[in-house]
Amino acid sequence: MLVTTAVALAPATGRAHALRLSRGEWSMEQGRVEAHLTFLREELLLLAAERVDEGTAERAALERVVVSDVRLAGQRCELQESGLHSVEGDGSRIDLRWRCPPSGALWTVQLPFLSELSPGHTHLARVTAEGQTVERVARGSLPSFEVEARPSVFHALGRFFRLGVEHIFTGYDHLAFLLGLLLLGGTVSQLAGIVSSFTLAHSVTLTVAALGVVSLPSAVVEPAIAASVVAVAAENLWALRRSADSPARVAEAIGRRWRLTFCFGLVHGFGFANALRELELPRAALAAGLVSFNLGVETGQLLLVLATVPLLRALGRLSGAGRPGAPALSWSIAGLGLVWFGQRIAGLG
Repeated sequence: MLVTTAVALAPATGRAHALRLSRGEWSMEQGRVEAHLTFLREELLLLAAERVDEGTAERAALERVVVSDVRLAGQRCELQESGLHSVEGDGSRIDLRWRCPPSGALWTVQLPFLSELSPGHTHLARVTAEGQTVERVARGSLPSFEVEARPSVFHALGRFFRLGVEHIFTGYDHLAFLLGLLLLGGTVSQLAGIVSSFTLAHSVTLTVAALGVVSLPSAVVEPAIAASVVAVAAENLWALRRSADSPARVAEAIGRRWRLTFCFGLVHGFGFANALRELELPRAALAAGLVSFNLGVETGQLLLVLATVPLLRALGRLSGAGRPGAPALSWSIAGLGLVWFGQRIAGLG
């Protein structure tokens, strides 16, 4: 039953990395705002109420985007131009230009259409305002952002931190992988070692990829992340099956799990880096943004572990079993990973 439910849910989440992001290049000057918003075409078409054909649907989607509201010092800017263009084979770019009041130092941008896109969709805005370049983030739950003439460094770091936390809690494949790591149980020190191994590995690849030292395309990274979900679930099932003959088998699997975790943590780090790279950070802001984003990722992981481990142990005490539901949950995670892997491989064609 759990496997069936997992597979049924997977199509909505299997392409989370591919669909959850849109980019915006924003230019803000006194009296004028321009924006170039880039979406995957499949994501943009979610805004079309009816899909007569792709061209008609794209135009309908454009009409939903142009309701975006830009204000300067509380005064509404007037939309002057809008256009739709195909880019990068499977992408669509919307160009917008507003005329704004000639005074004020605070821009407010509202993007109400974000709530109609994929769950967890994030708009990464790179904004040039008054000669300075800053990064902003908007999402369905908070579809707006503000830009001040002299942005605070602490505000910028806070935005990257929040993006890192959200990337964990809206990255269903990362969540499934981390949950799979915890299902066999273990002592506090063992679990700390496993999580630390994952942290160390993805921090290394996140850093080298964000700095441009090593880079892997999403077409390679995303199927590999899905494969890591299947691998950790398969190891759970193998260890649990062998424990019927020797209970020590599970303890052995837990003891060496940090090695598997480290290897796949390297892969997940490239996934985090691809998300961060979408921001196209200026070199001067790269180090601070990288550290803040990574701290957000680590905080998200820690919150997940703190919430999950006590729950699994409480279930064990209530049922009188050491690992209640571990086989069924592992089968469910394996099913999700296989569906994600198939979807991402199929998406390469």
